[in-house]
Amino acid sequence: MRKDIKTYIAIVAVIIANVACTNLDEELFSVVSQENFGKTPEQMDALIAPAYSSMCEYVDGYYWYDMCSADDFIIPSRGYDWNHGGAFRHIHEHQFTALEADSYYNFWRFSAVTNINKVLAMVESPDVEIADRDRVVAELRGLRAWWYFFMLDRIGNVPIVTKFDDTLPSNKDVTRKDVYDFVVGELEDVVEDLNEEVSSATYAKFTKWAGYTLLAKLYLNAGVYTGTGEPDLENALRCCEQVITRGGYILEPNNNDNFLVHNEDSRENILVVPYDYEHFKCYFIPYQMSWHYNHEKTFDVNFDGGMWNGPCFTPSFMKSYDPDDKRLSWFLYGQQYDKSGNKLKDRKGNLLDITFDIKDYSNANECEGARIYKWEVEKGSYNHLNNDFAIFRYVDVLLMKAECLLRGGDEPGARAIVNQCRARNFVNYDDTKKIKILTLDELLAERGRELVCEGWRRNDLIRFGKFTTPFDFKTTNDNADNHTLLYPIAQSVIDKNPGIVQNPGYTGASAETE
Repeated sequence: MRKDIKTYIAIVAVIIANVACTNLDEELFSVVSQENFGKTPEQMDALIAPAYSSMCEYVDGYYWYDMCSADDFIIPSRGYDWNHGGAFRHIHEHQFTALEADSYYNFWRFSAVTNINKVLAMVESPDVEIADRDRVVAELRGLRAWWYFFMLDRIGNVPIVTKFDDTLPSNKDVTRKDVYDFVVGELEDVVEDLNEEVSSATYAKFTKWAGYTLLAKLYLNAGVYTGTGEPDLENALRCCEQVITRGGYILEPNNNDNFLVHNEDSRENILVVPYDYEHFKCYFIPYQMSWHYNHEKTFDVNFDGGMWNGPCFTPSFMKSYDPDDKRLSWFLYGQQYDKSGNKLKDRKGNLLDITFDIKDYSNANECEGARIYKWEVEKGSYNHLNNDFAIFRYVDVLLMKAECLLRGGDEPGARAIVNQCRARNFVNYDDTKKIKILTLDELLAERGRELVCEGWRRNDLIRFGKFTTPFDFKTTNDNADNHTLLYPIAQSVIDKNPGIVQNPGYTGASAETE
């Protein structure tokens, strides 16, 4: 199946190569060309491809700074390196500002929504004939719902725009609950029309199982998004069961198989960003940002601009792993070596011996903090890697089901699922490694260990009520109004559009408070 999948990716990626990983803001036109509508599967892929072009931004954009607001991932200042006026430390300490949001955590993604609305305008036109229109429309609406979820989770009450025109959107009369209701309504309306096939033809597309997974996340976080404080456990569990009983996914016996160079064969992948060295050319930013300057000598790779020696993991997170946990292989720590087995040195000539501990994250040395090594490296790579990045994995669905059961009072059922997910990560999974009593804190910790660097830690911490509390180098509680549960809207967005109101607790042009 690998060959077929990569062929499919190539077809789609060639189409989007010139637009992926760019600023997708564009001049809008009221008249949409109706040429080259798809009558064949290949033509339909070509028609839909621009709607997927922005997915690259999810991995290579501000997502990595978002991770640094959680308790597992930080960007220390290392002398002058990574200082930026303390901006990266501000992210970890939840000292968010509208001006810094422009550079580091601008989660305004209406360029992606605009692209999708443009394609929808073409597809929904009554003047043309399109095969399987309902399925195509469902796929596009599902993908748009994903981006609305992305913004709902991070900046809250964003404008709801479903038409392709040049009208400036406004959020003045929109609540966060309104956005939540819109996204849930969209997904519930289209989910059964989405393609349920799991094959090379649907790989990297928004399928029925991606739809149900996203719905499960929405319902599980309903208390956060609606302000009620209560998750919708019944519906979250229903959506998890749809994926579990109908999707055909399994846990890979070897967890590392999910992160191979050719991880398109993983039977856990539900929704991915399909990196491909020849076509979908985006920097694999996790490694470029995190690895030490000399790690290119270890893996025989050549990334334009070199390695940046920035993000790393907090000491408490690294120490949360059992010493026998095979997932510790997902990190670089201890003495580092070049490809010939020689000990590497740092830039000062000291041995490159990476430690868990970070003595002073405002002035850390270049060897402090474990680095990410979750994805297999194809040696000899230049800039781009072939590893696909999973947004949704089956193990996440199982852990969400466990959370529904635990919050609903079924601790034994929840514990059985979590132990099932943990078992593959130990050579000898005996009673000493099994969880004896599953608590919410332990479930949160296990989600963190399993889904590290997959983009869900902040979301989890907020749902579990842990995001505003002290952790590692964040030494104080957040402000009593909890406004840091949302990021500020980037100041540039507000400056360009007088209809956009800043989130409460942040200052800036057109800002209002509740």
